[in-house]
Amino acid sequence: MSVERVVESSHSGVALILRILYLAHRIPYPPNKGDKIRSYHQLSYLAERHEVWCAFFVDDPKDMQYLPAMRWLCKEVHAVASSRRRLMVRGAVGMVLGRSMTASAYADRAFARGVRSWCEKIDFDAAVFFSSGMARYREMVRARRKVLDFCDWDSLKWRAYAEMAAVPMRWLYRVEADRLGRAERRWIEEFDACTVVTDREREALGDVGLRSRVHVVGNGVDSVDSHFAGGEKDGPRVGFVGQMDYGPNVEAVTWFAEHVWPAVRREVPGAEFRIVGRSPTRRVRALGGLAGIRVTGEVADPAEHVAGFDVSVAPMRVGRGVQNKVLESMAAGRPVVLTSAAAEGIDAVDGDHFVVRDDPRTMTKDLVSLLRDPSAGRELGLAGKRHVAERYSWDREMGKFEALLRG
Repeated sequence: MSVERVVESSHSGVALILRILYLAHRIPYPPNKGDKIRSYHQLSYLAERHEVWCAFFVDDPKDMQYLPAMRWLCKEVHAVASSRRRLMVRGAVGMVLGRSMTASAYADRAFARGVRSWCEKIDFDAAVFFSSGMARYREMVRARRKVLDFCDWDSLKWRAYAEMAAVPMRWLYRVEADRLGRAERRWIEEFDACTVVTDREREALGDVGLRSRVHVVGNGVDSVDSHFAGGEKDGPRVGFVGQMDYGPNVEAVTWFAEHVWPAVRREVPGAEFRIVGRSPTRRVRALGGLAGIRVTGEVADPAEHVAGFDVSVAPMRVGRGVQNKVLESMAAGRPVVLTSAAAEGIDAVDGDHFVVRDDPRTMTKDLVSLLRDPSAGRELGLAGKRHVAERYSWDREMGKFEALLRG
């Protein structure tokens, strides 16, 4: 379809409908974890306005049940079953061959065949490559505009892991950070446009020429009117929500349980720390044996649990982009205590919209203060809710993204 054939006068109010190819490293539905929240909102926004063909991997067999929803949303879908083990093996082979582990993990013949088949018969106006794992398919895709959404700078994430890890993983993470970093810079030159979530990530590039080719398209947050449906509470409740087999989340709750929570319990004996999220690792499940800590595993509606938190915590020590869990807690009117790593990329003010503390002693002090003074917690929570409602709009951010696809 020729772009010129469907463009109307700029004064007519008629929008240009594009044919868009959307490639994702993971099925963009349901929006129940960080990257899927962003990819879902991108895809749903574009599908409402354009024709979208979507190819993606399914790394969790349970997610196969959502294929009908994807087919309803998109013109066509191409789903390729995968597994974390398979991705790890491909990544390891790539590492041995001197390539980036991240870039190698998603090399898949079945995925490539489906994408190539569409490109042979469809004249795409634009193509979206969601995350660095999809960048490898750029050359086989025929489209007038090619946009890579890094989502997060993965090379910076690997570098942060290296700073915290012990040998030999420290060496492995550093090698991956270097190799992927070089690839990221090459992709910035090759794609028509690239996007990240925050200004800070773009500034981390350093090179002015590269920064000019990278655009900031932030995340949004849905308005929340949560109601606690978890029954009576025995005492104040502190909570964390996240995917509990994700390394930074595991490290965050473990650090909090070991370095902050014991002191909180001494000051507020009836308090409970609730860890909410699917697929908790053995390390996370073990925390449930500590005094005042409950690990729920997967729940039907995390928002109901968030509504029951007196304070929501995000004690991340490694963080990239925007922590959706923080925005969602703020949107629900919960006071949030978080580390600077979790606050990175969120346009909010310490003390006005949330509380940022990295030291266990000061985090404990402020957390106890909020638990003992519920009115102060409600005031902070409402201030945060008003702030994210004004600042974080999915429609506004996705409108910016659509503009990049139009060129």
